Amino acid sequence: AGRSTWTVGVAVPAAVAGATQPARLQLRSNLIGTALDLPAPLLKPASQALAASVDTPLPMGSGEVVVGLGNLATVRARSVQGRTGVRVVLGRGDVGEPPSLPGLVATGQAAQLDALEWVAFARGGTGGGKGGLPLQRVDITAQRMALLGGAFADTRLQVSPVQAGLLLRADGATLSGSATIPAGDGAITARFARVHWKGTADMSKVASAVIDGRPRMVGDARQPGAPAVDFDPASIPALSVDIDDLRMGSAQLGSARLRSRPAANGMRLDQFSARGRGHRIDASGEWSGRGPSLRTRLAASVVSDDFGTLLQALGLGGQLGEGKGMARFEATWPGAPTDFQAGSVQGSLAVDVKNGHLLEVEPGAGRVLGLLSLAQLPRRLTLDFGDFFSRGFAFNRLWGNVRLGGGFARSDDLAIRGPAADIDIRGAANLRQQTFDQTIEVRPRSGNLLTAVGALAGGPVGAAIGAAANAVLSRPLGQIGAKTYRVTGPWAEPKVEVMSRSQSRAAAIARVPAG
Repeated sequence: AGRSTWTVGVAVPAAVAGATQPARLQLRSNLIGTALDLPAPLLKPASQALAASVDTPLPMGSGEVVVGLGNLATVRARSVQGRTGVRVVLGRGDVGEPPSLPGLVATGQAAQLDALEWVAFARGGTGGGKGGLPLQRVDITAQRMALLGGAFADTRLQVSPVQAGLLLRADGATLSGSATIPAGDGAITARFARVHWKGTADMSKVASAVIDGRPRMVGDARQPGAPAVDFDPASIPALSVDIDDLRMGSAQLGSARLRSRPAANGMRLDQFSARGRGHRIDASGEWSGRGPSLRTRLAASVVSDDFGTLLQALGLGGQLGEGKGMARFEATWPGAPTDFQAGSVQGSLAVDVKNGHLLEVEPGAGRVLGLLSLAQLPRRLTLDFGDFFSRGFAFNRLWGNVRLGGGFARSDDLAIRGPAADIDIRGAANLRQQTFDQTIEVRPRSGNLLTAVGALAGGPVGAAIGAAANAVLSRPLGQIGAKTYRVTGPWAEPKVEVMSRSQSRAAAIARVPAG
């Protein structure tokens, strides 16, 4: 689509020994002003230059057409009695073999390949209608293959027609397995030995290409977070995918299973489950509506023996170390699953984790919940918890519920019980402006207080005195040093103030529901 300057020439060969060679039409252009509406590596905006050449015998239609697109691809095509054959070689400037009639053969190498979008392009021509171009074979190796929203390095993709539709085979260090894409409305079934996934693409565009049987158009680009206006998730066929070794980033999720099906107004995720060493992940949900009403709903639960390691592997580390327990997340947000933004989510998060520690968060680190601003507290606490904060604030149990809505994360019952202190957190975090508005009540443990008293009183004798006092006065002494902190301001530089007793009582009264 577009307009470009072309140089047009006609080559007339000299007659040799009475043999007449046909004249050839030759065209050359840099394609500036013309967009290519094809998947990568042939996706090209109008402003980008790409050396292009067309060479065909005269009269038109009397022989093969050879098209060159820089060092990206070369195409040989011919038509005989209404049947068309096309042979494409990626990464080379020539095509050694002539095209077969009818059908499409694609081979070669590419720096980047949008696999499913090319499958959709081929699938759109397998219907047998006028001008259809049935797929014969695809065998391409890509340095970077985009598939299912992920990027896979140095992967060979082979596609061939089967009676049920198309058979895909992928082989690489990070992706290995096969999938069958039906010609009709059946389920897409896949079995992979390994999928080591690193997210890149907008899944709504990928799905749209597969369902519509067309590549992504150049003009389809949209701003991140904007809903995919024209895409109908009800068009996504049923998916049945089994994976022996699933990894997302550096997280080793283990064996995985995905089952989905079309619904009246969208698609339904019946099951996503992953079982790895020390963790279980389960999720279900829906992707429904169209245009401005497009919405995603997700319900997920995670049980882990080491939340710190799991979060670190998923790229969410830096706040929690170790910890065994569970988390449940339920949420809805506008747009496609890839349009998730914390500020637009409505839902809840429940956590219950034991035997971990809160890490000191670097200033400015992204806190999705923004409720654990404890990194600012150690130097302000009455007692010296340096031993505990050397690895983070150790806790025996952390639990509570967080409500998400209107751009805020709110909690009234987030509690931490640790050997150094008991901590209760109330209030909210503004997820859009990234600011705090919360109170943190810290009650030092009496045993630690009396240990400190004993040390000040003079070694073992003082410790014994402290232990004796603890038996009688543990409750009153346990309240010595208790403080309530007011935390406000931006996440990067929160303001932490000690609240007076009257302010603390007023805050407590304000939290009591009316009636």
